Amino acid sequence: MPTTHKTATELVHRLLLRALLEMREQGREQKNKLVYHLADLFHNAVLDMEAAAEGRSTYDDVLRLLDEKARETNCERWLQSALAEIEVSQPPKSDA
Repeated sequence: MPTTHKTATELVHRLLLRALLEMREQGREQKNKLVYHLADLFHNAVLDMEAAAEGRSTYDDVLRLLDEKARETNCERWLQSALAEIEVSQPPKSDA
């Protein structure tokens, strides 16, 4: 059986995907809607991030897909709030 050697980027993305899938399942089992819906919102984003890291798409595409999924799953308010908090808390990047 041929072995495939994944890059560190691929491994991190796949580990994050597995963690989010596990969190989603735990959220479902524990009837924790917030955990379930956030894990559901982000687990596919991991694969989209992998595609962006490989140059098959962009991180702007990832954000657009997240926004679409947030609207579909009624998580849009959470996503917009989180993005606004990040904007406020992040110092501006220097061009240096």
